[in-house]
Amino acid sequence: MRFRFCSAVAAVVGLVVAGAVAAGPIADRITTVTLTLPATLADTAPSACLGGYCRIGPRLYLAPRSDGSHWLGWTDSGGNGHVSLLANGAIAGTFDYAGEEARGLVAHDDGGFAVLLRRASDSTIRLTRRSAGNAAAFSTAIANPVAIAQMNLGDARLAYGNSRYAAYFAVHGISGIYDGHEGDQLAYIGSSGSVLGGGWSWGCSHQMAGLVGYHPGLNAFGALCVSDCYASKGILYNNSRNLFGIDGGCDGTVWGQFGQLAAGDATWKLAFVAQGTPAFPAQGVGLLSFTASAAVAPTVSWLTNTGGLTERDPVLARIGSGAPERFLVGWRNDSTFQLALVDGSGAYLAPPENVAGVSWGDRDDPLRSTADGKVAWVSAAAGTRTLKLHVYAERGDAVFASGFQ
Repeated sequence: MRFRFCSAVAAVVGLVVAGAVAAGPIADRITTVTLTLPATLADTAPSACLGGYCRIGPRLYLAPRSDGSHWLGWTDSGGNGHVSLLANGAIAGTFDYAGEEARGLVAHDDGGFAVLLRRASDSTIRLTRRSAGNAAAFSTAIANPVAIAQMNLGDARLAYGNSRYAAYFAVHGISGIYDGHEGDQLAYIGSSGSVLGGGWSWGCSHQMAGLVGYHPGLNAFGALCVSDCYASKGILYNNSRNLFGIDGGCDGTVWGQFGQLAAGDATWKLAFVAQGTPAFPAQGVGLLSFTASAAVAPTVSWLTNTGGLTERDPVLARIGSGAPERFLVGWRNDSTFQLALVDGSGAYLAPPENVAGVSWGDRDDPLRSTADGKVAWVSAAAGTRTLKLHVYAERGDAVFASGFQ
């Protein structure tokens, strides 16, 4: 691993001014900066999405820093992972991880970061943290007695909270009843790099998509999968509790996908899409609200009413932390990317808007809330060096239930 400093010319589109609430078309709130990566991005990879086979990626992991800059985890076309610092409209520098793919990233308040790295040559995975002084704080291998981090399906994600990391990723079975099957693993790592208890070596099977997050209000991690078979068909919380049933064929076919996870005041919010079947009715893009307690029944607010025929790749992030709760939500409808504003119940504050010039990845986890109340995400095409950083920021006018005023 080494760190390289470089410079880039930024092309800025649009103008925004930070504020408490929003007015005007959503597109007017978005600034896009175009950057050039120091190497060509990886190609797409085969996977399974809603309804069958798909290709996803390249995976991009954005982690906002408290000073307004961002860490970005990415993998190049040679299979080498990188963590780049995006600051002041440029790529200020890059850490390189030869032979290891970036598979998850979190930023720390001290200016450092932790990155989840997978070595394709032997399907091993580790977590390493860099300090603010660019020194390696730890490197911890994440072992599994029955599976390897081959990731034929599903995703890899990393979260941090309460002095712990949660690494959640798809695995391929190599032993006993798991041999040849696809599942997932959840591992907890302490802030100093020690392997902690909890989690599991084999969970959802198959993990068709995965998310993990930490909710500070609930003081709890949540790992979510879309499963086509085990332990049941649908959106599973922590490998067992079914929050919403989704049809699946136990063969890599599933009729729903994520989506993003965001923390509300006292609940989790999940954006997902599901295509209705006779046994599992659905209406397209939904906002699922739930808590860590099985005693509280989850609720779904449908943001579309189409049966999920054309909507894909829903996204979600909270705007600021004040009351009332407000979220930026979006999805891809065929080739058009749409964004809207909703409250904590899923009611529209601003209706879906076709937004030109923005995009995000297939079945990805791209939107990130920033410390100053903005929402940031990145987009890039496979096999290119061109990266776009999109930032949604608000002005000081009001949003009403009927839309922008």
